Amino acid sequence: MNKKIIGGVIAVIIVLIAATVLVKNNSKQSDVSSHPIKIGAVISLSGFAAPWGEYARNGMNLAVKQINEAGGINGRQVELIIEDDHTDGKDAVSAYTKLISVDHAQGILGGVFDFTGQPLLPLALNNKIPFISASNFRIPGGFELNSQSFVMLPDFSKVIRQLKTYLSFSTVKSVAVVHFKSSFGNEIAKTLDAVVKENGGEGIVNEEYGKIGDNNFRTTIAKLKAQHVDTVFLDMVGNDPVNFLTQSRQLGFAPKFISYNGVLDSFPEGTDKSLLEGVTILNWEISGPRFIEMYKSAYGVEPTKSADKWFDAVYVMAQGIAQSSDSSAVATYIERTKFTTPDDTIMFTSDHAVGDISTAIQVVKDGMVVEWVR
Repeated sequence: MNKKIIGGVIAVIIVLIAATVLVKNNSKQSDVSSHPIKIGAVISLSGFAAPWGEYARNGMNLAVKQINEAGGINGRQVELIIEDDHTDGKDAVSAYTKLISVDHAQGILGGVFDFTGQPLLPLALNNKIPFISASNFRIPGGFELNSQSFVMLPDFSKVIRQLKTYLSFSTVKSVAVVHFKSSFGNEIAKTLDAVVKENGGEGIVNEEYGKIGDNNFRTTIAKLKAQHVDTVFLDMVGNDPVNFLTQSRQLGFAPKFISYNGVLDSFPEGTDKSLLEGVTILNWEISGPRFIEMYKSAYGVEPTKSADKWFDAVYVMAQGIAQSSDSSAVATYIERTKFTTPDDTIMFTSDHAVGDISTAIQVVKDGMVVEWVR
């Protein structure tokens, strides 16, 4: 056969092989781009944390809607699969397992409270599946993060330390922390103990309790009264703040009370809100004006309970998945990337927490929550 003919045949074969490879590669890319970005969420939609879960769900759904209406990320739509943990750590593990093994989620959001998020941290590490707990703080030795896990809030002690100025300007002699036994409550007690000592005091009186809801605090109140405690920080949800303040009034115990923004949820319509008069509130649930406008437009009410953090977490996770070759690479992408969402700009520290958030010290005065003034 003529050498020119042979050369031509070889050239045609090479072109055909190259075309076939190109078609296959384009087909693979098309397949990937057509697959949805699957994000699983483990949140509390029942149990006493259900109000927090509702805002989490709303924030996530709003993000998914906006992303998909804008064409997705890299042309891929976001699919959100939500499982209820019933405000129980064991159920959170079951929900996580279902999302990974049955739904094949590529990333997980979850843990409305610390004790529903903590059991998921080692699972994320073992499975090399990225995990973001949007409404939890980093707590060294408590809510400790690993290479696969992130939080949308900073170190908790940094936020609690916002009270240092308040305590130094107030006539505080003896401080007690009455808290639920958890890493969250323990960190409040530990940080305030350090703050009180830095302000020249002797530290705090530490009082733990073991269950949430329907508690009788009379023994604790009598003990604090006998110790002449004049300032009490309450780490409580459900009806416990109502119980503690009511029983304090009945027993003639009237210290300065401090709590956080969640205490307001314990006083729905019909509850004696005069119990809140004079209570100081450390508020870290401050949404930006853009998110408030978006949320109110979608749901008719203002956001709270970290709804904005759950919104942002969807954007972070979806972009991380879309820009990574597989699930095991997503966490590395997230820790190295500065994210811009319609709400905020987010970048994680080396500890996988955010650097800072807006906080405010407020006081209930004449039934209204107003800024504390020195």
